Amino acid sequence: MKSKFKPVFNFIFGPVPSRRLGVSLGVDLMPHKTCSLDCVYCECGKTTHLTTKRKEYTPFDQIRKELDIFLSSHPHLDSITFSGSGEPTLHLGIGEIIKYLKKDYPEYSISVLTNGTLFHSLEVRDAVAQADRIIASFDAASDTVFRTINRPHPSIDLQEMVEGLAALKKECSNQVWMEIFIVPGHNDDDHELKQIQGAMDIIKPHQIHINTLDRPGTEDWVQPITQEVLKRIQACMHNVSVVDHAKHAAFPDEFSGDLLDMVLSTVKRRPCTAEDISEITGADLNKINQHLDILLKNGEVVKKKMPRGTFFSRI
Repeated sequence: MKSKFKPVFNFIFGPVPSRRLGVSLGVDLMPHKTCSLDCVYCECGKTTHLTTKRKEYTPFDQIRKELDIFLSSHPHLDSITFSGSGEPTLHLGIGEIIKYLKKDYPEYSISVLTNGTLFHSLEVRDAVAQADRIIASFDAASDTVFRTINRPHPSIDLQEMVEGLAALKKECSNQVWMEIFIVPGHNDDDHELKQIQGAMDIIKPHQIHINTLDRPGTEDWVQPITQEVLKRIQACMHNVSVVDHAKHAAFPDEFSGDLLDMVLSTVKRRPCTAEDISEITGADLNKINQHLDILLKNGEVVKKKMPRGTFFSRI
């Protein structure tokens, strides 16, 4: 059967198979790479615009137009997810976009992937209040480790961040999850883990997830977690689950549009193996490898070997 592939958009991407969210349509509000943190493990690469300034980084009307085009056929989706090239809560229009989706496409669940740095602001908490699920990162509870792993904008205060996340959980009627990315040698000792647990006891999230390196990160020295470290973390903390990198969602439909553009659009936002892209698009693996070879020869992507396979990412 002939494969079909979806048209490429500027502000939405996927759907992609998510380990936790199922079939997820991404909404990328930010120019690459605009963020309030410059995390050593980030799969999107080094932050080039480190900021806490909120503004309309990308035009609301164009984002809404792309969403209308894609959602008009009412595709099967488990989540519409705000994520991508930077910190989505920096966008002043995120609240309006969430309200628009809730009004015009109420059948869809909305998730926000965030670094959690801006929730000390009531305005930011109100903006995401209608999201069904907020997944916030929290990797360190001591200032030294926070600045080593997350390399924040100088204005960000760690205690203020904890208080903001606690306020979000208290005020929000929907799910608030926390994700802890373990960087061996930095936030995996018993003392730091107990401090992180103390912060979780203040925030009181509905779920706590432990994550580790699966794709190429910003810094080459960041390594995946070992089973020994994982067991120690589970002993130091309570009510934590581990992100299962082997679990993927299945797609009910094929895509329409240009395959080469789809491949490039996918690896621009997250490093992927050829097998990942084949699973996302439903395309034959040999065709995916042919297109990746073209992109490599054109100098549009680079590749890097990892324990899970060879990953392709943007230049």
